[in-house]
Amino acid sequence: MKSKSGAAFGVTSWIININLYFDVVINTEPKRQSVEKAKVDLAEATEIKETMEALVAELQARLDILMRTYQEAMDKKQGAEDEAARCERRLSLANRLVSALGSEKGRWADAII
Repeated sequence: MKSKSGAAFGVTSWIININLYFDVVINTEPKRQSVEKAKVDLAEATEIKETMEALVAELQARLDILMRTYQEAMDKKQGAEDEAARCERRLSLANRLVSALGSEKGRWADAII
């Protein structure tokens, strides 16, 4: 065609190129729309993720406070149990001493008279 008419060759090339361009646009437009939808979905997911991370951080802070309070209560409980065991031992020793001295009461009374 180029040898017959340069203008006809130009028009033919233009039509072929426009047809190729149309095919490319037809194939790529749904992909572009998919990309735009994916960007919107990503933005929404990122926002949800950030919200959840903030919630997790807040809950973790509350958990830390509760764990610290729990540990303090457990330490206080252990201290009270240790003190109760110590008092129980002292009471047992005192009872043994009183029992042992009870038999001595009569002997001391006899020794004094």
